[in-house]
Amino acid sequence: MPMSDYPRESVLWPRSRCAAAGNPLAPRARDLNEKTICELWDVIFRGETIYPLVREYIRARYPRVKFVDYTHFGNFYGAREEDNIATRLPQHLKAHKADAAIVGIGA
Repeated sequence: MPMSDYPRESVLWPRSRCAAAGNPLAPRARDLNEKTICELWDVIFRGETIYPLVREYIRARYPRVKFVDYTHFGNFYGAREEDNIATRLPQHLKAHKADAAIVGIGA
């Protein structure tokens, strides 16, 4: 049977148009030596296992990087999430002189 004899169906793309305007990303650091990276974790999935592996991987490439581990920040997720992210988290990042942050660890 030729292709022209097959029925034609309308198809919808499963993704919608983007509803939010994108924001430009901050420039990446060329070198993480002498930089401070803060770890943020929502205490949901294996951060206690994964963050040490991430630290080890990054330190192998940048031996003079400094980490402020997730225990200094507590769980920023939950009932007070909006307030934590708007006020408490920026204060903590500033206090630790963060150059970068690793946010969340997931499956």
